[in-house]
Amino acid sequence: MNIIELSREKPKPHFSFQAARASDKLIFETKDLVIGYENPLSVPLNLLLERGQKIALVGSNGLGKTTLLRSLLGEIPAVSGETIRGNNQFVGYFEQEIRADNKKTCIEDVWEAFPSMGQAEVRRALAQCGLTTEQLESKVYVLSGGEQAKVRLCKILNTGTNVLILDEPTNHLDVDAKTELKKALTAYKGTILMVCHEPDFYLDIVSEVWDCKDFTLKIV
Repeated sequence: MNIIELSREKPKPHFSFQAARASDKLIFETKDLVIGYENPLSVPLNLLLERGQKIALVGSNGLGKTTLLRSLLGEIPAVSGETIRGNNQFVGYFEQEIRADNKKTCIEDVWEAFPSMGQAEVRRALAQCGLTTEQLESKVYVLSGGEQAKVRLCKILNTGTNVLILDEPTNHLDVDAKTELKKALTAYKGTILMVCHEPDFYLDIVSEVWDCKDFTLKIV
């Protein structure tokens, strides 16, 4: 008798961003913004992002792409200059990494963000992101980078947004998840500012590319 090995569960991801009401036309405008921490990382920046634009922020590691995103979001203060932000923004921010010591299960992590959901809804939302039953019952910190990224995406996908700030969202994702994410971002009607190193991914999504080598004070 031949022994048939059952294939392991591998749900296909399905991504669809929920839309919030429209933002103001202005998303942000910087006026001689210099980013950095103790020392400046950039020349004075005069950037404009308006509703509906989709921008890729590119450049090699260490040029300040994440610092720029966090400065635009108001998470870190500018060295000098200012950022003017429009109103009525519902921002979905995908961070590159999350805390390595997150000992909540995936279900607990998402449930904490959406307490009005039932457990079945939380499980369904995670499964739609391509996580198996075993993975969504596991603690977040034991998951692979790609699996953790799906948990972070799950929370953004289930929140109404009109602006997406994405810091290397394709890092660690498998081919199926990248394909699905590309489709979802292409269909998204809101504004996107995305750090990405993969032209094959972002060139079909964005209308403009900002290269950080034009902004940085570092030698490249």
